Amino acid sequence: MMVAVGGVLRVFWPSNAPRSKEEGIILGWRNTELDFFVVSILQHVDLRKVDHALRVGTLFRNSSHPLGQLLQLCGHSTLHILGTTNAAPSKAPPDLNYLCAFTDPHNLFPRIYCPRDKCLTVQIIIFDRPSPKRMQYMSLKPISLALGSKTYADDDAFPDLNVEVEAQNERARKARLINKLGLHTVVRLPPTQKEMLLPIILNQINCSSELAQLLLKNIPLLGARQKRVLSVGERVVESATTLWDHVIPAMWHLVTVWLYPVMTRAFLVGLICHRIVAELILRILEWRLHPESLALKDISATAQQVDIRLQQFCYWPTQYLTLRQRKDEWESITDRHPEYIRFYNSLWLVANDVIIGIALGSYIIDNAEWVAFQIKNVLNGWTVDGLRNMIVWLTDAPAGLKLNNELAIFLGALFIWVIDYWKGMTPILP
Repeated sequence: MMVAVGGVLRVFWPSNAPRSKEEGIILGWRNTELDFFVVSILQHVDLRKVDHALRVGTLFRNSSHPLGQLLQLCGHSTLHILGTTNAAPSKAPPDLNYLCAFTDPHNLFPRIYCPRDKCLTVQIIIFDRPSPKRMQYMSLKPISLALGSKTYADDDAFPDLNVEVEAQNERARKARLINKLGLHTVVRLPPTQKEMLLPIILNQINCSSELAQLLLKNIPLLGARQKRVLSVGERVVESATTLWDHVIPAMWHLVTVWLYPVMTRAFLVGLICHRIVAELILRILEWRLHPESLALKDISATAQQVDIRLQQFCYWPTQYLTLRQRKDEWESITDRHPEYIRFYNSLWLVANDVIIGIALGSYIIDNAEWVAFQIKNVLNGWTVDGLRNMIVWLTDAPAGLKLNNELAIFLGALFIWVIDYWKGMTPILP
């Protein structure tokens, strides 16, 4: 129900919202006068208690991270009561700015009550909440795997990332060309308010899952009474119920206080030693006799592969520390998703190289005689028999061409002798 007359009333409704016929309170945001975004529906609660809980922050307790991060991303300072579901006319909010929705277990779309004198067209948009745990989110722009504004001392250190940077620059160039083409249009309409709100609405969709879980977790606080503090006797009886209540914490304390720090220190020492060895090898591979001379990695494919893998190894700790920072914020914040993809993409590439190398090496070892026989036949066919037949063909008027027969026979015999000599030397070569 709206105050304005005419227009389109848009309601963004989650697909997993309760569809029972029980009464509920709709919580969400009102982006504009005719745009409502539903975050959650709280059932079996009183309207005044929900309003008071929103004011004092009761529904936002026990949050793992500061709630302001999500609210700022969604463009609002707090959640609001948008209306009710399946409420009787006497219990419905008297304000016309509130929604009055009716749900049906057999219908995905709710029914929104709207007075006839308002002449509104109701548009209900059902959306599926992205799962933050699965790193799902909606965006208007494709995810970029380039490093962006980060700089490194050596641009050749990460060739695959340099390719991504070049691709991103190419996309930016095409975008500028498209913008220039847009300037030459005859009519250029300014973006509407709904179009400008689209990025904020997508952020609200991405954050709605964690906010809904937080609200549902704190529903018992609206009417629950605080638990009475146990007396000394009750605490003694409770602690004596089972021995595991003491054994398990002691074992956990042993692991977390003694074993885990020692293992962590040992891992860090090994990582530092490995990093020192990697840096030394990288210095050797990149050493140049003169500034204009080639390095070892420039003339050897093996040295180049070793150089790339060592540089990836040196970069992994930095990527891992960046991924650990994701634990300090909500999963709905997607700024660090490209780092996650880059890290595990590089791990997967290295794992593929190792798996393929082990598989190919095992096959060659198990079938060494057959592989050697096939390689010998192929090499003899191309380097000995095929070349010999070609020279014999050239000594006798090839393709009807008239040649110096004596010279052709002499050169042919000479080259055939060289081929026969080479064929006799191959068995003793490695």
